[in-house]
Order: sequence, then structure tokens, then C-alpha cells
Amino acid sequence: MAVIRNISNDKMLWIAAIAALLSNFISKPEIDDINFHTIFSLLSMMVLIQIFENIGLLQYLSTTFTSKVKNTRQLMIILILITFLGAMLITNDVAILIIVPLFFKIAKKVPANHILTVTMIAAAANIGSAFTPFGNTHNLFLLSHYNLNITNFFKVSTPYALIGLIILIAIAALLTKPQPIHVDIGHFSVHFPALLVALVLTVLVFLGIFKVLPIAWMAVITIIIAFLMNRKILLHVDYATILVFVCFFIAIGNLSRSQQIASLISLLVSNKYATYLSAIGLSQFISNVPATILVAKFTVNIGAVFLGSNIGGIGSPIASMANLLAYKQFSFFTSKTESTQYLKKSFALNLILLAILGTIGWFLV
Repeated sequence: MAVIRNISNDKMLWIAAIAALLSNFISKPEIDDINFHTIFSLLSMMVLIQIFENIGLLQYLSTTFTSKVKNTRQLMIILILITFLGAMLITNDVAILIIVPLFFKIAKKVPANHILTVTMIAAAANIGSAFTPFGNTHNLFLLSHYNLNITNFFKVSTPYALIGLIILIAIAALLTKPQPIHVDIGHFSVHFPALLVALVLTVLVFLGIFKVLPIAWMAVITIIIAFLMNRKILLHVDYATILVFVCFFIAIGNLSRSQQIASLISLLVSNKYATYLSAIGLSQFISNVPATILVAKFTVNIGAVFLGSNIGGIGSPIASMANLLAYKQFSFFTSKTESTQYLKKSFALNLILLAILGTIGWFLV
């Protein structure tokens, strides 16, 4: 029942489902519209993410490293690094759901700028998630859609992710005064045999995503191992995101068969720079997941789509699901007044980051 309730309460799924239904007035859906490699990759990753969360790897790393910081500047930088790492491995959304509550637990005992810190955590999650196929769900789609190999993927993702991380650390060092603090929030233990199994499983899923092994079998193996570890893991899998992709595949497949719509989008992706700007711009208004699927359908400019959609996740509150989750988490731990201030100030800082990273991305394209 909890799984059904979570699926039915997912607002993004409702939007995607309505889009899929309305698009049927333009064209009838075709089975080829659905990229099943992406769907099985997503399923494998969603289950794998819950396995790692059940083990508590990110919680263990977070509590271990934050307990060693000596001042507020170090704390900010450590939170950025841990979020960046977490987003690489277990998606930006999950990283935010773990790190933001951890920060507010720390903030009860030490002085900290709530708005700046959560904004930087969200930015680190967006940038870190661009580094690997696992970090962003739309990266899995791009990997499958363009049939990228390991070398080609990291050739595109590495420069942006590393430059973005350096910029975030520089901003943190510049805007955070090094006030002496002592962080003591207890420690989180990890069951290392289970962690070893999860790491081996990650390698298998990774090989499945890059089409070295059959991804459908990897999905089945991942589900079986999760069930054997703790059957409750499967109750927390984000099935809604998988259904969102199915709906967007149907909607965009139908839209692409409209001559007028196809002509309009073709103009928006007429060259790699137009593609790049379109991916960034569309992400600000419809989020970077549907923007990626829509733009990629009409262009072969892989780098432009990748950079545009990942950089486009930084900006408006709806540019990526990570931004919305950061706001929701912030609102949960603070007052309504401070939440309103967060929306204004974080949006302003995000626009500055978008301008900086967008300019860098232009040259990387």
C-alpha cells in the first residue's frame, strides 16, 4: 500500500501522465517510443540506491568526516565534497535527502548560514550527479539514447564536474568565515560484508548500463539481492520515477510525429550552441529530465545536450528535482519566513552560478 501511495502522490508523475494522455490527440503511441534499456537501467539503479541507503554508506561517510572539522569554512567544504560524492553514486535527490537533514542536525549546535549552506549543497548535488551515469536519471537516458561507451561518457562529464566542484569550493571559501566549531553528532556504523556485496553489484549494474552485460538480467539480479538483504528495501524504491520516464517517452514520441512541433524543435537545435542554450532554457521551465528527452530526440549534438541539461539543473527551483527537494527539506527544518528568504536568495545565487557555469559550458561545447 505504501508503494501505491507514494506513486499516486508523485506530482511529477501526474504531470508526465497528463502530458502522455494529451499527446495522444496528436499521434498514437508506439512501443519503440519507450527506451527499455533506460527503463531497466533506472530500475537497477533505483534498487541499488536503496541498497546503499539501507547499508548507510553516505551517512557513515558524512558523520565520520564532519566530526573532524575545526571551523565553519571546513564544514561547508566537507558538506560540498560529501554531497558531490554522494550525488555521483546514489543520485542528487538521495544525497540531498541525507545531507540537508545532517546539516540541520549540526546547525543546532554550531553557527551556520542556513540559506547559503543548503544552496551550496543543492548545487554540489547537481554538479556531482553530472559526473556519472548514476547521478542523474537523464544521464542514463543519454547514455542509452546515444549508445555511449565509458570513455565517451566520461570525456564529456569529467571536465564540467571537476571545474564545477572547484568553483563551489572557491565560493565556499570566499563566503564562509572560518569560525572555530566542534561537531559532535555521533557515529553511524556500516555492515561491511553487505557493503562489499553492494559494490560488486554496482560493478555488474555499471557493466549492464554500458551494454557489456544484459541490463534486464542485471535488474533481476539487483532485485533478488535486495530481497535477500532486506525485503523492505523494495518497498522504498522510487518506482514513480521509472513511470515518469515511460510517460515522457510516450509524450515526446507522440509530439515528435507532429510535423509542426518537429519543425519548431529542429530550429531550436539547429547547431550545437543552439542545442546547448535550448537545453538550459527548457530546463528552467519544464525541468531538466523532460527537457533532455525532448531535445535529444532531435539532435546528435551529444555534448551540447549533456552539458545543457546538467548545467540547466542549476537555476530556477523547478530546473531539477534536486532543487525542489532542497527547498522542501529547508522548509521542514525552518520557519515560513526563512523559507521564503531561501527561495529568493538561493534563486539569486543559482542564477549567478548558472551564468558562471553556463559560460564555461559554452566553451566546453
